[in-house]
Amino acid sequence: MKIFPLARRPRRLRATEPLRELVRETRLVAANLIYPIFVTAGIGIRREIPSMPGIFQVSLDTLDQEVSDFVGLGGKSVILFGIPASKDALGSAAADPHGPVCAAIGQIKSRHPQLVVVADVCLCEYTSHGHCGVVGEKGEILNDDSLPLLADAALAYAVAGADMIITYFARDAARLLAQTTHQ
Repeated sequence: MKIFPLARRPRRLRATEPLRELVRETRLVAANLIYPIFVTAGIGIRREIPSMPGIFQVSLDTLDQEVSDFVGLGGKSVILFGIPASKDALGSAAADPHGPVCAAIGQIKSRHPQLVVVADVCLCEYTSHGHCGVVGEKGEILNDDSLPLLADAALAYAVAGADMIITYFARDAARLLAQTTHQ
């Protein structure tokens, strides 16, 4: 027994390209993508990341070309990751209003105000030990001690003008940021 006893199965919604475009569920275009940019301290830096072909670490002086190229392709959103000049056990450079992410946010928004700028809040790249938070005496991550540091970074990015802040500690961040006077 055939489920569909038709000799021919019509594909009327797939017959022509305009019809396929009309009923297509997924459209992958540059405007749907968020381009990752790794902003590093220094001058004249545009260094490819070996594990991410085509993605670069860029310094602020090379950032404009990177962003302009993406916008020229129809891009509408970027996400920023910071790589500081120096690191410490607390990742304190993450909240530096003059650090790579805050500076990049201001620079991008001044030249491309329509671009959505997302900032990643994480301490991994800012800490000397590479963990996203304060490390205790036994090597454990001290979440409660880490939250204010992460919230400070989130607030710095918001003040710098980020349109969106991405973090893994969203519920705690919302509570901590609500305690500030920044809207």
